[in-house]
Amino acid sequence: MTTVPTTLSDFEGRWRLTRTIRDARAGQVLQAEGEALLLRSEDGLIYIEEVTLNIPGQPPMKGTRKYLWRDGADRVLIHFDDGRFFHALTLGAQNASDHHDCAPDSYDAVYDFHDWPRWSVQWTVNGPRKSYEMTTDYAAIA
Repeated sequence: MTTVPTTLSDFEGRWRLTRTIRDARAGQVLQAEGEALLLRSEDGLIYIEEVTLNIPGQPPMKGTRKYLWRDGADRVLIHFDDGRFFHALTLGAQNASDHHDCAPDSYDAVYDFHDWPRWSVQWTVNGPRKSYEMTTDYAAIA
């Protein structure tokens, strides 16, 4: 039987990540590799990501992201590091999706947990100056 994450603590730990960004406007495919660390905090987990982004024709660039993951019973409430709400991740299923408006842009996420503890999230982003799909694959690091 396939397992899926059912609690916030299931995400705690280190994850290797690979990311592909298909930018329709620029006509480019970008690749990134790195790690995400989800550390226990007073009110949930702190998500810290460090990646190296490869853009065709440019030297590799280092990047970081930080989010706050909070327990929402059957959901993970994901906030930007300044505390603003970003989106929610429903637990206990092989797939979960959510939407985030950041006018004038629209962000749609689809999480896939069918091969847990390997998992992925695909973002589809559209707006006046944006049109890309970003897929990030995660694998637990022992």
